[in-house]
Amino acid sequence: MKCKRIFLITSLSLLLIGCVESEVDTSSSSDSFTLTAEAGDDKRVFINESVLIKGEGETTDGSTLSYLWEEEGDTLATTASFVYIPTILGEKTLRFIVQHNSGATISDTLKIMVTDRRVDFTVPKISEKIKNEYLKVVNRARAQEQVCGKKGVFPATSPLDWSEKLYSSSYEHTQDLIKSATFSHSGSGTSSDWTGYILYKKSTFKERIETYGYKWKYIAENLGGGTLIDSAEKMVQGWLDSEKHCINLMNPNYTQMGMVMIEDEASLYTHYWTQNLGKPKE
Repeated sequence: MKCKRIFLITSLSLLLIGCVESEVDTSSSSDSFTLTAEAGDDKRVFINESVLIKGEGETTDGSTLSYLWEEEGDTLATTASFVYIPTILGEKTLRFIVQHNSGATISDTLKIMVTDRRVDFTVPKISEKIKNEYLKVVNRARAQEQVCGKKGVFPATSPLDWSEKLYSSSYEHTQDLIKSATFSHSGSGTSSDWTGYILYKKSTFKERIETYGYKWKYIAENLGGGTLIDSAEKMVQGWLDSEKHCINLMNPNYTQMGMVMIEDEASLYTHYWTQNLGKPKE
């Protein structure tokens, strides 16, 4: 007989205010100007397939800049952006050099993992019956006043609409949690973390949502898992009983959602739930 596993839930939310991306910025300065170079995020690409490499350079004095991309001392391009076609498997390090017209230079590096391993990114269609059931349960909760822990009473709010893009990002993360035997808002960084696999890192919930083309103003993610949490009613009640999840669920800023449950008897928690909430950017 399978042992009952403890019910786990976790939540995360994000508000878009200008640029939220964290960047590493290397700079060199003199008395008259500051020079910066950004080679971009490390990534994973497929052998013999083209990928756009885009660097950025800036100077505070408005002078003309020149650019150089190198790989092991060989020149790849003399423009900030270029198309790269890897022909050898393995990790490559590209060096991006920005030169000021005074002769001052600064550089940054980009790591690329070249692989021939294909990942199946297929997201199965969700039935109208299940979609409507999830919306019904969530919107019924939002239609009533809820007490969200120490944050107190949250008034009834407007219903959510379904988003296929938020559903897709929810599905990706749910199957990753099961296949990687992890439980976190961060992706596993393995091949089941589809977004992270291409980005050559552990994905964030923001990156997964953006992978499916969702242009957002507000986003949040609720997770849950447990052997006995086998219905939307049980999962939503579990989120309502948890302060942070309740706040996400009752937040009037969100207008759309996608939600997934995957059952796997061989996994740690059997039933895994992901809910992505959002409001599109206008």
